[in-house]
Amino acid sequence: MEKPPPCLVPAAPAAVAAALDRSWPDARCGLYARDDWELLVAAILSARATDVQVNKVMAVLMEHVVSVAGLAALDHRDLARVLRRLPLYPQKARALVEAARALLVHHDGKVPRSREALERLPGVGRKVAAVVLGNGFGIPAVAADVHVTRIAFRLGWTAQELPRAAETAVEARFPAQEWVRRCHQLIRLGREHCRRQAPRCERCPLCADCPRQGV
Repeated sequence: MEKPPPCLVPAAPAAVAAALDRSWPDARCGLYARDDWELLVAAILSARATDVQVNKVMAVLMEHVVSVAGLAALDHRDLARVLRRLPLYPQKARALVEAARALLVHHDGKVPRSREALERLPGVGRKVAAVVLGNGFGIPAVAADVHVTRIAFRLGWTAQELPRAAETAVEARFPAQEWVRRCHQLIRLGREHCRRQAPRCERCPLCADCPRQGV
């Protein structure tokens, strides 16, 4: 008779935090933005795109028009031509123009500081709202991107690889004041070691504590 598989032991948050702090003590948001509005623009553009791709487009926008009023006045088809090197650029162009117009109509042209108000803007979901809250306003929020979601599952913190599950898992394991920093560290971990394909477990700073669920 075969023995049952050993029970998965989730990684201890304290061990994870120590490893992350040793490896990426200064991890921060990689999106190029000078204020909360530009951060909102960059976060909307970041869907399925790298920070490098987004920052190149942001540099072009900053040279010409990136203000709320400026984007609100554009035809989304004209903006789409500027964004054409990004994935989903037609949808992103429409979302940015409509979000800028919504801010002028409902928020006096200012980016709201609540998750609920942010998520009512075109192109803004939970992840984008969390990016703006945490990095634009310093309000604790977990931005569960593909890296954070994947790593929370592999660490045994979630039973399924889902963003909301990962968000809840990170919130439950770290103090609120650490959420933003931990997300940036987990993103670095995902990019450099814990990749979806061919993860570099032997080089990973969490190797000794990770149950490698799903790997």
